[in-house]
Amino acid sequence: MVLNIAPLAMPAVVADCIFTSLAFIVVCMRLGTRLFLVKNFGVDDAFMALSMLASIGFLIIIMLQIKVGLGRQLTFPEVPGFLQALWATIPVYNLALILCKLSITVQCYRVLRTPKMQRFFRTYFVFLVVYGLWTFFSSIMTCWPVEAYWLAVTGMQGVCLNKGVLTFSNAGINIATDLILIVVPVPLLWRLQIPKKQKIILMGLFCVGALAVVTSIIRLQSLYMIAIAPQAEQSVMGVSIAIWSCIEINTAIICASIPAIKPLVVKAFPKMLLSSLYARTKGAAAYYASTRSAGKEDTRVHESSSGSKAHGGSALRSSTRTAIQVEQSFEMRSVPVLVGGGEDEIKSLSRDGSEKDLVASSWQDEYHAGRKGQKKVTITSLPRDMV
Repeated sequence: MVLNIAPLAMPAVVADCIFTSLAFIVVCMRLGTRLFLVKNFGVDDAFMALSMLASIGFLIIIMLQIKVGLGRQLTFPEVPGFLQALWATIPVYNLALILCKLSITVQCYRVLRTPKMQRFFRTYFVFLVVYGLWTFFSSIMTCWPVEAYWLAVTGMQGVCLNKGVLTFSNAGINIATDLILIVVPVPLLWRLQIPKKQKIILMGLFCVGALAVVTSIIRLQSLYMIAIAPQAEQSVMGVSIAIWSCIEINTAIICASIPAIKPLVVKAFPKMLLSSLYARTKGAAAYYASTRSAGKEDTRVHESSSGSKAHGGSALRSSTRTAIQVEQSFEMRSVPVLVGGGEDEIKSLSRDGSEKDLVASSWQDEYHAGRKGQKKVTITSLPRDMV
């Protein structure tokens, strides 16, 4: 397809190609991680793959729209072709966004296991399905017969919904669904019995969605500007819609997929984790030692502490394998802890990589010392990939 690109349309070509390519790379990394490293391909991954396909379809249609006149003044014979390309972008845009939101919702439902969270995400999923069906089919059948959308300018008779009301209402609901996904879980997360720092980290994962909200609001402003513009200028002002719609879709895809590619980063750059893992192991040894009784136990603590360095080195060498073994998206992974009678030994929770009860009501994992007389040590922590 040879494009006759108007100068005003060049920013749309550059921005849309860059953001779609970035999203495609991230999604490929996500799918590769889930299929070959974690080996736990989920429904959320399928939704995200479909969302990426819709995003690519959106880019193709934008290129077609540029070919038929986006970014320049149109002659009258060109108007129907331009409107047909414009019509095609709307359901594909809606489909890409709703599939991305469904992916995020399924992922959160699978990971956040408290009863309130489960109820919220079930309800939210049903709402998204209903809303998604409405936006998709209403954008296809805005006019009846369908071709009246782009042939009405030639005198074709048909019945059409109010395009302005439909567009702005759907855009408003789209922003509202993003805000709900950000705002509603935060109070529930804040009431969890976990350290404040970890609460902030977990809530920050939800607040990343604010990037999509910002792009949605900017796009809404562009929709308003094109709505009040003379019809002869709408093909020129439509460039901003093409840019911000693509940025919105692909920003949402990227933000939702980044947590799932951490196992790949761990495998590709294991040295980045060595100092962190050693520090955590050494810190756990010190905490364990502090719980032991005074006197003769002090000597054993020092012996254990010196031994921890040797075992810590072994743990560092196997850190990549351990991380990937139990990593599932941003779900629970191995947590190094010190167990046994004063010997430093790395063991892991959820060896099957289970995501169940990741966020339990208390988020407390209890480890019992092996020797008689040793105190119970309670460690409360987020999954390591969230910290």
